[in-house]
Amino acid sequence: MIVITVCICLLCSFAKGRDYDPDKYRSDMKKLNKKLNEERKGVVRELRKDSYFMSDVKAKEKAVQEQERAEKHGKNLAFLQEQEHAFKSGQLGKGKGNKKRKR
Repeated sequence: MIVITVCICLLCSFAKGRDYDPDKYRSDMKKLNKKLNEERKGVVRELRKDSYFMSDVKAKEKAVQEQERAEKHGKNLAFLQEQEHAFKSGQLGKGKGNKKRKR
């Protein structure tokens, strides 16, 4: 009867997650290691978020540069086409471009 009462009292006072290690140093080291692991996971999480953010920023900058390059290329191509049209229509040079030279 006494044994059952003692067991029931011990079960009532048991707290899940509490460290019942009698060695204080070992108990503290366990707590510090757990805290260190939590901090490490948090830092890795933050670095991952920063990496995603930076890749998004770089992608946006690259898209803007690509668009500017395409606009510049388009303007240059339009200028060349205009020059070619002017040359073939005879506005530049001697007469029409498709006529044969007379001897």
